[in-house]
Amino acid sequence: MKKKQNKQTYAAAIAASAMALALTVPVLAAVKGDVNGDGSIGVADAVMLCKYLATEGTLADADSADYNSDGIINAADLTLVKRAIMSASQGGTDTPDTPDNPSTDPESENLVASVTFADTAVTLKNAAGNEVAADKAENVKVTEGTVVTITQPGEIDADGTCASGQICVEVDKTAYPEGQVTLNLRGLTLTNPKDSPIYVASIAEECVITVKKDTVNTITDGTEYQNADGDSGAIYSCDDLKFKGKGTLIVNGKCADGIVSKDDIKIWNGDIQVTAADDGIRGKDSVRIGDPDATDNYESLKLTVKAEQGDGIKSTSTTTAKSDGTAVNQGFVRINGGTISIESYLDGIQAEQNVEISGGDISIKTYTGSSFTGSSTGGQQGGGWGGGMGMDGNPNKTDVSAKGIKSVGIYDEAGTTWQSAGDITITGGHITIDSSDDALHCGGSMTLTGGVFTIATADDGFHADHNLTIGTENAGTYDDVQIYISKAYEGIEGVNIYQNSGTVYIVSTDDGYNAAGGADGSGSANQNPWGRGGMSTSYGELWLRGGLVAVNSANGDHDGLDSNGPINMSGGYYLCNGQEPLDSGDGYSLSQTGGTYITMTAGNTNLNTTYTIKDKSGSVVATFKSAGGNPGISSKDSSTAYSGATVTGGTEILADCPYGVTLGGTAAGGTQITGSASSGGGPGGRGGMGW
Repeated sequence: MKKKQNKQTYAAAIAASAMALALTVPVLAAVKGDVNGDGSIGVADAVMLCKYLATEGTLADADSADYNSDGIINAADLTLVKRAIMSASQGGTDTPDTPDNPSTDPESENLVASVTFADTAVTLKNAAGNEVAADKAENVKVTEGTVVTITQPGEIDADGTCASGQICVEVDKTAYPEGQVTLNLRGLTLTNPKDSPIYVASIAEECVITVKKDTVNTITDGTEYQNADGDSGAIYSCDDLKFKGKGTLIVNGKCADGIVSKDDIKIWNGDIQVTAADDGIRGKDSVRIGDPDATDNYESLKLTVKAEQGDGIKSTSTTTAKSDGTAVNQGFVRINGGTISIESYLDGIQAEQNVEISGGDISIKTYTGSSFTGSSTGGQQGGGWGGGMGMDGNPNKTDVSAKGIKSVGIYDEAGTTWQSAGDITITGGHITIDSSDDALHCGGSMTLTGGVFTIATADDGFHADHNLTIGTENAGTYDDVQIYISKAYEGIEGVNIYQNSGTVYIVSTDDGYNAAGGADGSGSANQNPWGRGGMSTSYGELWLRGGLVAVNSANGDHDGLDSNGPINMSGGYYLCNGQEPLDSGDGYSLSQTGGTYITMTAGNTNLNTTYTIKDKSGSVVATFKSAGGNPGISSKDSSTAYSGATVTGGTEILADCPYGVTLGGTAAGGTQITGSASSGGGPGGRGGMGW
């Protein structure tokens, strides 16, 4: 991963060098290139035009931006503006190269600004719109008729249709240590049955693929080949890769993967549609979606991924330090925003080290979704670590890792001892997951301080091999984190679980919350299955500090809130519907110093009774539906609860939840719950074993 020295494109850097000369070119009325409308053409115009072409800005005078008067504002116009500025800085005139005034500089005439593909040949043009002979071109090489290799930094437009062509970027990093290539796609359909149609072999800074507005571009590879790197991918880069623009890019990875980079992948905007035989998008060091500096609320970012036999989006680096020992930040997936839809055979999103999500509308379906039925054989197919292993108590377990979002973590060489990373951190966004395996799973710790989650899974909803934190301590809010789990084996699972704020509504076939020690072996190489199979000495702890939780676990030996160690309740509101509503581990008990909980032993069927909770002042905290079943209450803060009350007003949350979760409002009628709550489990119980 290479650090950028500025946020302008390489072309803008040329303009910036002219800025040091503090020159502007005085002109008369109707100034060509005066895109900012200040009456003169100068460096500010080049910068504004550069930003416009990168879809990061607007123009004050679009007519002046069309320097060569061909009716299109593109890289050719930017080149002409820069030449005018540089000419003035060198004592020349302010008359640029145009079709009516061709340059007398052979190098200028032979710099390629656009490439048009056809079936057996390509047409090269310079910035003035004049054709450039392939053997005269200074910044590109053409071989085999339709293989175009870009050898110098700069911007090049590409369009046309070719069934056997390639764009290769191969820029000498020593000669151009800050080199960047911007490839503007303006209606390109490029197929190559024997190689990666777009292949970035070498670039010092990054290759930027800009998908121009109102254009559709399609990149397709063949079904069997190896590229020069001994790998495959319809768009393949050995260095950093960035996608921008407001057009449409369709990528068909028929051999294996769709988009690949051995460094970083950045998808800032555009309508990007990827279909791949294996992984959809694979970036070694990182995959980042959504420009962190964007100001358009990511309205122009739409990403659709279909991975037929692999993961949807993944980052694969396990490197944690450089040769000098300094730490590096690699192996992560970061999502800031956009509309993202993933359909994958294996994991939807997988990071070798960390997953970070701060926004976006994210929809993920893995394998056959939550409708998966079957039995585990203990086998493990595809996707590396993360198979079900059949050892976490769930008899309906996939043999492949088909998790919605997974962060693996770093392990020792034997793959048995966790070392670091593997965290999932989510601070915002709308996340919908329909998975055959865990919906969210990490080998490290999981922290959820924001976001709206709609989860259905044939296995666990949220699983962390270490700590799992929901909400912010002392926040006193119920809508900062919103989780609805409509189907799961276990809902929330971690070694230590910290419930701080937000609202969680769970329908599960086993425990709603399960705090248990150890790792379950289903997301890493660690095969120590969560302290099950005779490891009764495992330890976990459940901290209930705030928020609203309604758990509906199945009838039978299934717990609402379960811990291998103690359960510590100091605040919040909890409805526990299960055979053993609250169950602490052997030798441990429930410690309640605050908060309110309601228990029943009805199991998770017939969730049609309305419950309303009021705080000590009589104000409605929340209303929702659960089962009947002789409820009882225990409160350390003088709160009350009612069944069958009528509530008007309030704010509905968990919009996809059919059980009417509403905050606030005004309640009337109903029957107050006066019976005593029963924890159901306790010392001597099975406590968190998950059987």
